[in-house]
Amino acid sequence: MNIINIGGWYVGNTAILDWMDGFEELAFVKGDFNVTRLEGGIMDMMAEKDINRKLQLINNQKKESIKGLARAFKSLVGRYTKHIMKPRMSPSYNGHFRFHSDYLKYLSRYENMLKAGEKFDEINFWQNWLSTLPKLDSGHKNYKHIVYQNPFFYDETYAGHKDIWPQIFSPYKMIFVHRDPLDQFSDIVNSGGHLNVSWPRFHGGTENMHPADRYFSIAKKLYTARLRMAENLTKDDLVIFSFEDFLQNHERVTTELKSFLDISSERNQNNKRFVREKSLKNIGKGQHNQEALKLLENKKYVLDELNELRNKLSEHRCAI
Repeated sequence: MNIINIGGWYVGNTAILDWMDGFEELAFVKGDFNVTRLEGGIMDMMAEKDINRKLQLINNQKKESIKGLARAFKSLVGRYTKHIMKPRMSPSYNGHFRFHSDYLKYLSRYENMLKAGEKFDEINFWQNWLSTLPKLDSGHKNYKHIVYQNPFFYDETYAGHKDIWPQIFSPYKMIFVHRDPLDQFSDIVNSGGHLNVSWPRFHGGTENMHPADRYFSIAKKLYTARLRMAENLTKDDLVIFSFEDFLQNHERVTTELKSFLDISSERNQNNKRFVREKSLKNIGKGQHNQEALKLLENKKYVLDELNELRNKLSEHRCAI
């Protein structure tokens, strides 16, 4: 089973993932799984009908993965030389040498079959590749499920993959997390994300907007997408909860979350990625972020409308 933790833009998904990392039943593909969703990625290759364009996309991916091999090798050397005394952190999936070597093998096989005019199931082909990824997570050998973070864009953000992602990630369960819109915007401002317009598929159409309106436009689109998707899912397929409840009502929410994820083990206490006390400090921080508050001056509608959408999500039948 694939577990898809799909975010809403700084809504606290990382804390949930850090908590989930402590259970042996869950193998993690760490980091935003951009290789499937970004321009020129796997789902773009699958969607492309022109064979020459498709082969060019494959070639571009091979070049990027070769660069990734070099970065992973450099990081590996550094880990055993100048960074040897630093705590060892598990890298994101694309920081693994093995990820790129296996990906290159699949890209070459994909290219060769297309050039030969072979008939094959592309969904099955890439699902087979996905099944190799848990090997990157050496800490979860007895896993039941594979956890992905943001492996696709909501259809409202980019609709070019809407018929592909449900197939390639099937079967799946989904996690939707929501958060106080002011705290959310505060973190976006602190990261500089309110000024970023570099992703056409994510920021498209907001390039000339005021930063608060850019946030409003994108966040509203994400809420609308989650509400639409939730209507077609059951409690067996989807769980919805707030970042605040996850931390403040931790026992209740995590008990239900464990049931949803079919987790029977206890969390490994040696896993220190999730520190509840640290995450609790992120609740209410927007009230003290003067830069964020100034950007929201005379824009009361931003928080009002986003809170209305948030309430709809929290009242959904799949909410806990």
